[in-house]
Amino acid sequence: MPQGRPRRGPDPGQRAGQEAQARTARDGPGRAGDCSAVGSGGWTTGGASGERAMVDRELILSVATRLFHERGFARVTTDQIAADAGITKRTLYRYIGSKEALLLAIHEKFLDRVLAAVDHEGPSDEQVAALLRNYVRTVVTNLDEIRVFFEERTHLSAASQARVMQMRDRYESVFRDTLSRGIADGTFRDCDIPIVTQGVLGTVANMYEWYRPGGSLSAEQIADMLVELVLGGLPAVTRMLPSRPASERVAEALPAEECEEELDWAGNPVLSRILDVASELMYEQGYDNMSTRGLAEAAGLTKSALYYYIPNKETVLFQVNLRLALYGVGNVQRISAETADPVEALRQIMVTHCETVARNMGALRALSYEMRFLDPTHHARILELRRAYAAGFALAVRRAVGVEAGDARTDVAAIAVMGMLNFMHHWYVDGARLSAGKVGETLFELVWNGLRASTG
Repeated sequence: MPQGRPRRGPDPGQRAGQEAQARTARDGPGRAGDCSAVGSGGWTTGGASGERAMVDRELILSVATRLFHERGFARVTTDQIAADAGITKRTLYRYIGSKEALLLAIHEKFLDRVLAAVDHEGPSDEQVAALLRNYVRTVVTNLDEIRVFFEERTHLSAASQARVMQMRDRYESVFRDTLSRGIADGTFRDCDIPIVTQGVLGTVANMYEWYRPGGSLSAEQIADMLVELVLGGLPAVTRMLPSRPASERVAEALPAEECEEELDWAGNPVLSRILDVASELMYEQGYDNMSTRGLAEAAGLTKSALYYYIPNKETVLFQVNLRLALYGVGNVQRISAETADPVEALRQIMVTHCETVARNMGALRALSYEMRFLDPTHHARILELRRAYAAGFALAVRRAVGVEAGDARTDVAAIAVMGMLNFMHHWYVDGARLSAGKVGETLFELVWNGLRASTG
């Protein structure tokens, strides 16, 4: 572990011991509920009967992570966490403190794992490869944890978020420093270090959205592919992977037929305004915390007027997802049809994707994080549109690298690149140094040419 790591505050086990000492001083020894810390692995509780039971910190964190992943932070109660962990609610509060403290502990645990291997030394290209492989291993072995990390962070207090950001910034600084060193010694071509750092790390972080064990590539193969993508670009990835027949024909990549519940927002400015406002509120608050009353007020409508356009909150979520998904599919199909040069077509698709993300931060959050709250029919419709977009994007990559339309060797790389672009909504700020279009150009340059300096 590198030196200079910010010192963390006491963990819940330490707090438990401190609280126990305070209770003993206040209430005297021997009272029910007296407790003491017994190390980082767990805590012991003592009752009036003298019996002692181990409270396993890792078990509590594991249970909370699973529940937050399955249901969302706002929909999980401390009663449910305690019941699943096999402890009482009183014990949970005594040794954890609060649901938000659990969420912070999950975030810190994930970042501890990411930071565990950042002290690699050696040539800059080898260090980039080592950082990426460690990050991939961390993500694929902690899929629930990383989903909670990214999707539930808005529920942390400002102080807790600042603490998490400090740890995250340490990891990013290692990657930035490695890029700077590689550019200085001629290993890497000159590039926009902040944007490339966000793009590369976002590619790996977004894996939790699409990676599933037992897929066409193992985690180790995906790590190798991502290293080659970052260092050598898509053409190099194409050369390293064997031909693989596509499981289905994607040349058309057409969306499914419309659902009965789809609304025509194009010719309805009030409905469009409702969806715009809903996207902003979901970005700031999350779907669960957005109320129809708050949506009506933000849109300048009465609640009854809102219900004239939208029957319920779930329909709002569906329409926000639908509008963005249809827009994306339409863009990929239009650019692919109108642009003769396949490399230029891929560049335009990536730039347009970045511009779309920047204009629709809230809607993208809804598309990425809140889909699980859709009813089954709506969920199926959005999933089919997302697959249509992915198929169109994968086909654009196949054409750009020059493989046959039925050769799926680059499809996982295409998904990884889409993850890079989608991850923009975690870090891009409107009015930043670069426009969203310029960010798209920079990321295209990265995935097409890689970081390695030209030897020609």
